[in-house]
Amino acid sequence: MSSSMKSKTTWSDLDEIFKRHSSFLISSHLSLDGDSVGSQLAMYWYLQSLGKRCVMYNQDPVPRRFHRLTNADVITTGKPEGMFDVLLVLDASNLDRLGWKNCKACAGFSANIDHHRDNTRFADFNIVDDRAAATATIIYRLFAEGAVDYPLHVAESLYTGIMTDTGGFRFNNTTATVLSMCAQLAERGVNVSDMYQRAYDTHSPAGLLLRARIWSTLRYDLEGRVCSVDFPLQMVGELGAAKGDSEGMADITVLAEGVEVGMLIKHGGNQTHFSLRSRGSVDVGRIAQKVAGGGGHGSAAGCTIELPFEPARQQMLSIIRSELG
Repeated sequence: MSSSMKSKTTWSDLDEIFKRHSSFLISSHLSLDGDSVGSQLAMYWYLQSLGKRCVMYNQDPVPRRFHRLTNADVITTGKPEGMFDVLLVLDASNLDRLGWKNCKACAGFSANIDHHRDNTRFADFNIVDDRAAATATIIYRLFAEGAVDYPLHVAESLYTGIMTDTGGFRFNNTTATVLSMCAQLAERGVNVSDMYQRAYDTHSPAGLLLRARIWSTLRYDLEGRVCSVDFPLQMVGELGAAKGDSEGMADITVLAEGVEVGMLIKHGGNQTHFSLRSRGSVDVGRIAQKVAGGGGHGSAAGCTIELPFEPARQQMLSIIRSELG
């Protein structure tokens, strides 16, 4: 099932799945962001409220800036053993984006809630709205449709998902509807100033050192049309930082005049991950899709090339060059 969220049966169908099963494994994409974390926490709360056994598992840890969200410490990077009734995938367009093999083998049924336009409808039950600004906005509307009365900490999780997937309300997916949702979450008690500071203006000393190192690698390619910063993952251990301390740094790569594509390049060993950004003139989602398992939106996307840093960078530049024409 796919939905543009106009259907009056969307929530009832999903809730029927929830009530019919007893155990749930919740997961999301690699390199967790505010939307993936906030969406997981909101659904975790709801399933817990029904008395369900529920585990949140992701390949990557929760970035430090989201640690203060309630139940963020429950998200594990240790893959749970045994079978679950339902695998619930949030904010991921395909199973490769989860980063672990044989995902479906851990559950007898799968459900997916997502807003990415390249979603493959891989689950047994899919709610996909590629016009939604964030997966958190879909969950917000589902809860509204089901008249779910959620506590403040869930409102904070939803607000975090919406705020971060709109770039702090800077991206062109910031619509009147999105702002209305956030206003209603604020009426529930969300301190919007505090939420912004947690997500964008609070860093550990080691995290700031990591960001300074990454900043220092800034370079331009293709006659200044591409800007990138380099993040060797070994720096995390060297500085005592966390991998998630780089979250949001991809956005700085499109600040310079004349830049059409920006890249934060994370690499270690024979694997190189690209977080791609655009101000809208270039569709980086199309660029990411040229790599197996890659995808995203027109202005923000990601993919992983199974090569060391420099060969992978050259391959990506070749893809971008052909896209830019």
